[in-house]
Amino acid sequence: MKRRTWKATAFLAGVSCAMMLGVLPLRAGTGTTQENEEDGVTVPQGHKEAYEAAKEQMKEAPQEKHASGAWFLAGAAGMGWPQSDSGQIVKGGVGSSLGFNQNEVFTGGLQGGYYWHDPDKWGNLSFSAEAIGLYTGATTSASVGGVGAGAGATIGLLGLGGTIGYRIAKSFEPFVGFYGGGALGQVSAGSGTWGNVWGYWFSPAVGMRYFIPNSHWFIGAEALFVFLGDLNGFNQNLGGATANVTGSSYMYEPIVMMTIGYAF
Repeated sequence: MKRRTWKATAFLAGVSCAMMLGVLPLRAGTGTTQENEEDGVTVPQGHKEAYEAAKEQMKEAPQEKHASGAWFLAGAAGMGWPQSDSGQIVKGGVGSSLGFNQNEVFTGGLQGGYYWHDPDKWGNLSFSAEAIGLYTGATTSASVGGVGAGAGATIGLLGLGGTIGYRIAKSFEPFVGFYGGGALGQVSAGSGTWGNVWGYWFSPAVGMRYFIPNSHWFIGAEALFVFLGDLNGFNQNLGGATANVTGSSYMYEPIVMMTIGYAF
């Protein structure tokens, strides 16, 4: 009796093991079919539709536009110290030196152009291409007889140029540059105006910009050393006097300005 009971027990245990071994592959297969590879990402079969919808939304999402630069406009105001090195007032073949004194004079104007700064392309470097217009003045200190005594000069500068800067700490930017163009000068004295004369000018530049965080505004300081040439042929109405910058000499004017601008 005991022998039959033991045989029955062994038979049932064998059947149970066989059934377990048969079920395990089925469970493994079921688990495998619940997942699927989509673009290298394992996605549960029940979430495939949601995954496809998310991919379509990503395709339709607008791409963020990245600009490397912007247009800008800035106002400038400061002081200049005009001087000359070989000017003459000539009357009847007799010349007398003409000097522009070193009194401070107001200088102001506008600058505008395009500014480039793209850390992905150029790192900390920046570039600008600019048009510039400045107004400055001077007074003369020499005369021939009574001609030219206490005369005043006003000069307009129009030109083009550019700068190269280096951005520091995201907001500070020292820069160097160069400008040049045409100059329009006028001399006036007690007896009236001496007329308008065209010449040329050029100037190196050095300065600093500060970009106000989270805004389009910037402020700065800029120093120019302006050289002016060919401002010759001012004609005094009475007496036939002319004022010239002789030879290859220049009038020159150091200028220091503060600037405030807006990038569009």
